[in-house]
Amino acid sequence: MADEAASRQLKLDRIDLQILAIIQQDARLTNVMLAERIGLSASPCLERVRRLEKGKLVTAYRAVLNLEKLIPHLYTYMEVTLKSHHAQDFMRFEKYVLKQPEMLTCSLISGDFDYLIRVISTDIAHLHAISERMFNAEVGVEKHFTYICVKTVKDTTEVPIDALLAARQRTAL
Repeated sequence: MADEAASRQLKLDRIDLQILAIIQQDARLTNVMLAERIGLSASPCLERVRRLEKGKLVTAYRAVLNLEKLIPHLYTYMEVTLKSHHAQDFMRFEKYVLKQPEMLTCSLISGDFDYLIRVISTDIAHLHAISERMFNAEVGVEKHFTYICVKTVKDTTEVPIDALLAARQRTAL
């Protein structure tokens, strides 16, 4: 709890926001290169990055793989509706999803279904096996619909910090 409160209370200035924006684009930059890009010396830059990490504003560094060169695959989206809607039903399903490596994202959704899941598979047979496994696990799924992604137009994990802050300023007026 103390870490959560500290991260919410962390005061960010323009330089902190620049650091966050830059490391989202390229987390492999050396501290010296990052410092040069934001106009700081290396030591204060490193202190800021460490403070952002300690404040849980930076939670991980990852590589983005080029799957087109790695393995044949397809992305699908699953709409999942649960049979019943008690807290333990949601918890049981979410616990299951967290253990499924092919289920890349899972979001609880308001509307006509309960969850939207992004799934990766090698082919239709693999996708079918993932669906069968989900139903056989008896995790409370009433029905699901699967949509095959034909083309990905945009896929990013980069958060548009400047745009969000600008929008917040406009709505706060």
